[in-house]
Amino acid sequence: MKKLTLRLSFVLAVMLTFMACKKELSLENGGFGGVAQGELVDSLGNCKQAEVKGTYSIDTPLVITRNYVNIQVNFTAPGKYKIYTDTVNGMWFLDSGFAISTGVTVVKLKGYGTPILPKTSDFALYFNNNLCTFAVAVNGSGSSSGGGSGGGSNGDYFPTTTSSSWVYDYIPKIGNIDTFTVSVVAPEIQVDSLSYAQFATRLGDVFYFAKDKARGIYYALSTVDFDYTLIFDTIPTSFITYPFLKENAAVGETWSSPAQTGYWIGGNRGTAKAVFTVQNKGLQYTIGGKQYSDVIKIKREIMFLPDNSGSTYNTILTGNSYYAKGYGLIDQVLDGPNGTVAQSISLYQTPVIK
Repeated sequence: MKKLTLRLSFVLAVMLTFMACKKELSLENGGFGGVAQGELVDSLGNCKQAEVKGTYSIDTPLVITRNYVNIQVNFTAPGKYKIYTDTVNGMWFLDSGFAISTGVTVVKLKGYGTPILPKTSDFALYFNNNLCTFAVAVNGSGSSSGGGSGGGSNGDYFPTTTSSSWVYDYIPKIGNIDTFTVSVVAPEIQVDSLSYAQFATRLGDVFYFAKDKARGIYYALSTVDFDYTLIFDTIPTSFITYPFLKENAAVGETWSSPAQTGYWIGGNRGTAKAVFTVQNKGLQYTIGGKQYSDVIKIKREIMFLPDNSGSTYNTILTGNSYYAKGYGLIDQVLDGPNGTVAQSISLYQTPVIK
């Protein structure tokens, strides 16, 4: 499992002295060690031919079993590998795994995202110190008009249907990243009695969410944090499950995630938890050029208890998440000092919900 590794430069200005701005969790802490070595080029230094598979249309999410690119890799040493592209025109490709032997092999890069414009898109392909390119042609006929709808979600406040996708805008941008796409990919994973859908972002970052349909409660399989925005320096190597949205909860109702140890921030080790409060229900909310109705506003507080410092948690970051019925997370606004906005993760266009 791998978590998004974006750094939040605003955190130092917003939080206490132990605030920081990075965390990372690898899903590949298995029994294999070492990093694979190899090349994408032939003996003359020329890039090997990439074989693009599938049909690519605007507003139509890529499906990893149909939209992929076959590339030839000459592995010179076995080990873990990650081969990926940049994000172009709403799409990206990647694969990670373990090379058990050396020599030339075909690697299948799975496609993610949703094409935005009908044009030929040129991708940069990265592996170790190699850089090659390939092109993908996108046609102008898509599966949805105006960027999608909430009709396929059965009215969920956080749809988890495969091939659904969202494009979000970081305001302000983080590093050189301003927009990014999240897509629901197969297969689901089973934890206890719930099936968690995989939400994949660029560079192979994966988040897991599920719904208890009988009770209308939505769960994250994660560490303690906000959605797609990470603040701790170091996090535990295991995930916990916790509810982040209760569609039937009354305004004012509060609950918290389990407390989890093993977090580090600003040189302090300690325990973290998230506290959730229903702020409003039935809101009208406009974002990304579209007005959404029946929106639930959830306040989330990230709290931290340093080791050997008593029993009082410090609130290190507060924000509000907005969930629209049939569409999911449409906005997430993180609080800065003195009533300012430190960071927002907002819908860039109408989601595609399957």
